[in-house]
Parts: sequence; C-alpha cells; structure tokens
Amino acid sequence: MKLHSLTAHNFMPYKGKIELTFPQDEQRNVMIVFGDNMRGKTSLLNAIRWAFYGEAVGRHSHPIPLQEIVNKDAALVDDWRVEVHIKFDANGHAYDLRRVAERRQMVATPSRPEDFTRSIHLTRDGSAVSGDQVEAEIGLIAPKQISRFFLFDGELLQEYETLLIEDSQQGQQIKEAIEQVLGVPALTNGRVDIQTILKQAQKRQNADLKQIAGLEKQAERQAELTGKIDAIDRDLENLNAKLKKVREERTTLDDEVEAAQSVIGAKAKLDAKLGEQKTLLDDCERKEAERLDLLSGAWKDLLETQIQIRRNQLERERRELMESIKKRSGLAQKVSDLQQLLHTRECPTCEQVLSDERRSQIGEALGKAEAELQSIDDSSAALQEISGQIDAISKIRGINARDRLRQVEKDLQGYHVRLTQIENDIEKLRDEIAGYDTAEIARKRVLLAEKTREEGRLQGDIKDQSAERKKLVDELAVSQKAIEGLTKDRTQRSTVKVSLCSDLERVFSQSIEQLRDKLRKRVEELANDAFRHMTTQKSYRGLEINNNYGLQIVDSSGRHVAVRSAGAEQIVALSLIDGLNRTGRAAGPVIMDTPFGRLDLNHRDNILSYLPSVTSQFVLLVHSGEIRKETDLAVIAERVGAVYEIKEISSTQSRLERATL
Repeated sequence: MKLHSLTAHNFMPYKGKIELTFPQDEQRNVMIVFGDNMRGKTSLLNAIRWAFYGEAVGRHSHPIPLQEIVNKDAALVDDWRVEVHIKFDANGHAYDLRRVAERRQMVATPSRPEDFTRSIHLTRDGSAVSGDQVEAEIGLIAPKQISRFFLFDGELLQEYETLLIEDSQQGQQIKEAIEQVLGVPALTNGRVDIQTILKQAQKRQNADLKQIAGLEKQAERQAELTGKIDAIDRDLENLNAKLKKVREERTTLDDEVEAAQSVIGAKAKLDAKLGEQKTLLDDCERKEAERLDLLSGAWKDLLETQIQIRRNQLERERRELMESIKKRSGLAQKVSDLQQLLHTRECPTCEQVLSDERRSQIGEALGKAEAELQSIDDSSAALQEISGQIDAISKIRGINARDRLRQVEKDLQGYHVRLTQIENDIEKLRDEIAGYDTAEIARKRVLLAEKTREEGRLQGDIKDQSAERKKLVDELAVSQKAIEGLTKDRTQRSTVKVSLCSDLERVFSQSIEQLRDKLRKRVEELANDAFRHMTTQKSYRGLEINNNYGLQIVDSSGRHVAVRSAGAEQIVALSLIDGLNRTGRAAGPVIMDTPFGRLDLNHRDNILSYLPSVTSQFVLLVHSGEIRKETDLAVIAERVGAVYEIKEISSTQSRLERATL
C-alpha cells in the first residue's frame, strides 16, 4: 500500500482546504511534518483514520464526537462541512477514497454526531465501488484492527510496557488487539461457534438419556453441569458488560481528573498564595504598629542633646560632691585620731608617752583639722538629690527613631511590593479556576478511585468465575466420556454429535495455541531484527517474548535486563510494533506521531535509518523538541522526499505549508 495525497476540508484546526502530497520514490520515501504541540500533528493522523474508518480518536483511544471534528472558526461562519479525500495504491489497484460529513438541513447548530449526514465514496481504478462494499474493500486493504500499527501515536508507546505485567488488564486488552491483527480471532470465533453447537447437542443428549432406562442419573448430572455452565456464562456475560461499563466510566473520569489536574494544582497554589497574603498582611500590621510606636517616641530624640548636656553637668556635680564627702570623711577620721592621741598621751605604735612639745604640735594640728572640717558642709543630701535627678533624666533617652523608621519603611515597601505580586497571582489563579467546581473535581477523584477498585473486583470475579467454569467443563467432559463408553448409548445420534463437537472444540483450541505460538515466534524474530538495528547497546543478545507479547531484553549472559531506561522501553516498544506490523501485513506506509520523546540522539539516528527501509513510506509528525531539521536529519537527508510545516494562525486555526530541509 502506498499513499499518494491527502486533502482535507475544515478538519479540526485546519479551516478550509489543506493538502499533503506523499513521496513516491522508493529511495526517497520519508516525509516529515514539523509542528509545535497543540498545532495539528495528531489531527493529520486522525484525518487519515477518519477517512478510512470514520472515526477520530483522542486520549485512551476514545472517539472524538463528529461535532468536535469540525474546525471551530469554520463553524462560527456557519460552515459545518468536513471532508477528507485520500488517493492511494494497494494490491495493484489505484483507489480514490472520500469521506464527507455535513450538517442536516433542519439543524441550526450541531451538538451531537446525529446532527450530521455522512457519506463515503470509493473508486478502484476509476470505477465506483458500490456503497455496501466500501467498508469490506477497505477491510481488505487496511483492516481497522491493524490501524494502531501503521497510524501510530508515539505518546502511547508506554502502553506496550504493560504487556510484561502478568494479569494486567491493559496488557490483556493490547494482547487481544495484537491477536486481532495477527488473525487469531478467526479461530477463536470458530471455537465459539463450535461451543454453541456443542451446548445444543448436550441439551439434546440429556433429553435422549432421560428416555433410556438406567441412565437417568447420568442425564441429571449432565443437565446439572450444563445448567451450572450456562449460569456461569450468563454471569460472565453480565460481569464483562459491567466491566466494560466501569472501564469506560473509569477512563472518562481519568481523563476528566487528569484534565483538571491543572485546576487542582492552581487551587493548591491559590490556597498557598492566600496563606502567604495573610502572613504578609499580618507583617504589615505589625510594622505599622512599630512605626506608630517610633513616631510616638520620636520627641525623645529631639531632647537627646539638651538632656545629655544636663546629664553631664549633673554628673560633674555628683563627682565633686563625692570628692567633698570623701575629703570630709578623711578629715573627720584625722580629728578622731588626733583627739585619741591627746587623750591617751602615748604613741599607739611605740607606746611611748608623748612629750609636752609633741602634744602641743598635735593640738595645733587638731585645731587646724577641726577648723577645716567645719568649713566643709555635709553634702550627703545634695548628692542624693543630684543622683535622683540623674536617674530621672536617664530614663529620657533617644530611641534612634530616624534610622529605625527608615528600616520600617523599607520593610513595609518590600511587603507591599510582594503583596502586589501575590494579589496579581491570586487574580490569575482565580481566573484559571473560574468556572470549575473544585468540589466537583474532588468528588470525581474519589469516584475514580472507587471505579478503579470496582474494576479490580470485577476482574477478580471474572477470573474466579472462569476458573469455576473450566472446572465444570472438565467434569462435564469426564461425564461425557463415561456416557460415550456405555454400549447402549454409543449409537445415539445426539451422543455422536456431542462427541464430534467436543473433538472439534479441542482441535480449535489446540490450533489457537499452535497459531499463537507460531505468531509469537515470528513476532519475536522480526522484533529482534528491528531491535538489533535500532539499539545502540550491541552487547545485548536480543529480545525474548512472553505469552502477552511483552518483550524483555536479554543480556550477553542470557539474563533478563530487569531495569530498563525510558529510552530502552521505547526502543523495545518500537521493535514490537515493527515485528507486529511485518507479521500482520505486507509492507506499507507507517505514520508516526511524536515518536522520539524519550530517545537519545544515537537511538534516534538508528530509528531514522532503519524504519524507512522496512516501510513503503515513513511519515514523521514531530515537534522541534524531538527533531531539529538543521542538524538532526543528516542520517536520512537523502531519503527525505517531502517536508511540511504547520504554522499557527490562531489558537483555533493552523495552516500547512510545504517546506525544505
């Protein structure tokens, strides 16, 4: 299969007409489309999917409603027509496929897919394919089951990592999708048909056995087992229906909660900002109170100089009074000593009697000391008064109000600037969560957790019921063998039919397992080939596949590599995709959307060198963070046959332009 051109009208971000022309040269079979995130790369992938299968998908492969596919700007000018037209070759024929959706005449503004009329047209070698055969023809060319392997969203690569997890529900779903691609359902559907016929034959056999004397108990046991199996089948049908519904509800809630994560984050930031705002307001209030206190005491700084002069003066007077008191105290002691000498008439040191001459001298000295003592007033009261004055004025000290007020003003200014920033942030955050009910989001988070638990419970119930069914089927098989061994019942037509259907059911079951083993082996071989071409670690022995189609890296010693980097996981997933692609169909185009998110430059070069060699056309939809066209495409520059760029016109509209490397 080889694509020639794609033309779209009003498809998602592309208002009006856009056109892509795919490279046809086998040696230049690479096309690269550059575009920033949210500009329309995935929409191109969806345009191809919609043309072939009538659906576009979003997250978790959920279908996008038709009214959401129409370009928003086109809808505003009342142009609701959407169309995709693809020309391609396949199986030696030239095809022209056109899918169109238009608003119904009586509908003013479509709000649901039913508000559109849809049509599809397909020509083969210029001749129209009849309408009832179009879907079947497309199914022969590119079955929908294999679309996930040639219309590939690189952002979903991590899904394939779950194939390594035993009993993983997501892994089981991917395994089923893989087996659909590889053709296993053809046999499983045949087994289901045989099992249905077998049930009918067993019921007829039970009815026949009841008519044969001596076999009533066998008939009752057979009927009992059959009834239990039918009951379990009904229970399994109900459980699977519930599981499907719960899974759909869970994935919807998961999308809604994930989409609301930014709102939840914004709410948390808003709460933090409001808390910071309150703290700053409290700080401002405290600083304002401090400023008022400083202003109320600033007068002390104005009196500081005069008070200091008076304080110095009083300090000098106090020192003088203290000297005077000290001197008077000394004179009083001298008078006392001299009076003692005159009274005792002897020297206190040598104990000799004083002479009259010496006593006269002492008398003169005593007179002078008494005269001087009388001339010095007692200053104790004055000293006490001055000390009191000094204590009083010492309490009136300056508070350095100017410098402290300057710092307070500086702090307040910083607080007000920060408050302004926070208030702006709060306003933006409130705008961001405006219209969202954060309580409703919290409710959905709780519901999501409950749906996840319910999904796990249902999976456990299905597993238990399936095990019980297998046990009953084995018992029924033993009972059936016993009945077949009875001579008188061996020729009963119903018994022969049961025996034949049982044998056919075993043949189908064995064939399914043999086919699965064969397909897994083939996928493993091709994936190994791809892995060796794409990995940069050449010491690895290769890959080993499990029953879920999960691939594990085997090192040079034959051991599984338990811890793999994100880049290694992506290489393994790409190897699986290539192995499945080449097992499930002939070489055809592969369109990959953002496939290089977690890869280093060397792995990227290896992928770019390898994949074009195993596909008829290799189309890359990439953003500048993955590929820099000026430097990263040297390894395949000579294989690039077409380059396009997606240009932003507005938040709701993009334009596609032809470009060069």
